[in-house]
Amino acid sequence: MKMKNTTGPSRGELENLLRFYAESGLDFPLADEPVDRFTPVEPPAREAAQADPGEKAAQTAHDARSGGDLQPTLTRLPAIPDAEASALAEKAAAGAETLDELRGAVEAFEGCNLKMTARSTVFEGGMRGARLMMISDAPGRDDDTNGEAITGPEGALFDRMLAAIGLTRDDCYLGFAVPWRVPGNGAPSPLQASICKPFAERQIELANPELVVLLGNGAARIFLERTGNILQVRGKWKILRTRNGFEAPVIATLQPRYLLEQPAQKRFAWADLQMIRDRLAETGSGV
Repeated sequence: MKMKNTTGPSRGELENLLRFYAESGLDFPLADEPVDRFTPVEPPAREAAQADPGEKAAQTAHDARSGGDLQPTLTRLPAIPDAEASALAEKAAAGAETLDELRGAVEAFEGCNLKMTARSTVFEGGMRGARLMMISDAPGRDDDTNGEAITGPEGALFDRMLAAIGLTRDDCYLGFAVPWRVPGNGAPSPLQASICKPFAERQIELANPELVVLLGNGAARIFLERTGNILQVRGKWKILRTRNGFEAPVIATLQPRYLLEQPAQKRFAWADLQMIRDRLAETGSGV
């Protein structure tokens, strides 16, 4: 007869379960028992609320010395107000004078809730100093796992798209409007994009590309401030302007992640790639 395992889930199983919850958008713990929120709850006794902090500390120290079981308490850090988070992002981005400094500022930033559920901060990819900068809205699942930009099946298609016009990743610099994965591979919310936009704009300024390509609907909406579908805004050269006055020609095209789901749309991406190749040839000595 097979014995039932009574030891409970392993650490690895618990970590996988918590990761599943995080990727599903759950960012706070639930109680084991349902809570009846329609039943009035008596406030705690005044004496308990005003207990002497010194007595609490002494009791804790006594328990520790006597081998008492100190139960950890699960608490959430207070959320940064949206306006304050935006101001912090603007200040941190403005203070970065190099890409390395900006990367450090992004990794230290705690004002975007996506960081709580992401495995990795994916700041950049490709080659710094490249003439061409390509920006997606947010990392995908494989990017978040690997800590690298545009990887997995999406990355394989991206490499083939570049090869079709004679380029490799070494010929372009990669960035994201938001450097943390959105659960479910969704698009960043307008608030998330607004908070992170100062970092993305400063990254463009420091990278100083000749041309910018926006990959997908999310990136196009964030940087072109257009609400139309990507099929309506793609394939048109415009001017990208940052709040500090940097300008560069920009074009939007279809995201590799989208093309994997809609392969019939590859003809539009191919037309856009040819325009990018021709523009690179016009502005320099070739691709």
